[in-house]
Amino acid sequence: MGLLNGGIASVFHSVFSGIYLDGTLHAGTGEPIYGPGSVITGYSGGDSDIKVQTDATGDAVRDDVGFAEGDVTLIILALNVPQITSDHEVTDGYGEKFSIQRASLDAARSHWVCRGRKG
Repeated sequence: MGLLNGGIASVFHSVFSGIYLDGTLHAGTGEPIYGPGSVITGYSGGDSDIKVQTDATGDAVRDDVGFAEGDVTLIILALNVPQITSDHEVTDGYGEKFSIQRASLDAARSHWVCRGRKG
């Protein structure tokens, strides 16, 4: 596998997976799953294990359309992670849950950079 067709994702995962925290990517586009009292507890489509780092937002994110105070930057290693959209939520390594406001995959396809909103 060459570096430009997925190899960089493997390298990044090997190097950074030990320092990134375990997290969960929650798929929110499937059918609702109901718990006691008919409360929606999740959605079908399953969850994916991820490696994630939560960072404070920089100036570029603060200038982004729709930015709200308290938004964070989530960096997610891309190896074996499905496409991330604003339909997803992420639980980071500290157990905090964020809705994805915006997600982009870096040019080398090694990691996702997402804007998350606590909620």
